[in-house]
Amino acid sequence: MEISEKIKQIRNKEGLTQEQFSEKINVSRNAVAKWETNRGYPDIQNLISISEVFYISLDELVKDDVNVKNKIIAESSSKKWHILVILYLVAIIIYIVYFLIFHKIFMIGFLISTIFMLGIETYIFIKDKIWKNKN
Repeated sequence: MEISEKIKQIRNKEGLTQEQFSEKINVSRNAVAKWETNRGYPDIQNLISISEVFYISLDELVKDDVNVKNKIIAESSSKKWHILVILYLVAIIIYIVYFLIFHKIFMIGFLISTIFMLGIETYIFIKDKIWKNKN
C-alpha cells in the first residue's frame, strides 16, 4: 500500500478532516492533500510526527512505498553535499587569506568568485531548509 493510501486510511480511521489531521502534525492542509493524492511525499520529520501522534511505527508507514524510501535517502544525501560544498568554499577563502597574509599575494578574482559561489550555495541550503519546514 502506498503512503498516500496509508495517510488517508489513518485520517479516516481517526475521523479527522484534512484540516484537523494537518493541525495535529503541524503542517498545512495543502500538504496533507498533496500526500493523499500522490502529488508529494512527507519528509522524514513529518513521517515521525505522524508515527508519534497516531501510534504507528515508521516501518508500517514507509515499508511498502519505494518512492518515499528513495525521497528520504535523497534528502539526507543532498543535505550532506550542501554542507560539504559550503565547507569546501570556506576552506578556499581561508586559503586565499593565508596567501594574502604570508605571501602578499591577493587573488581578488578567485576571492570574488568563491564568495559568489558560497553565497549561492548557502542560499540554496537555507531555502531548502525553509521549504522543507513549510511542508
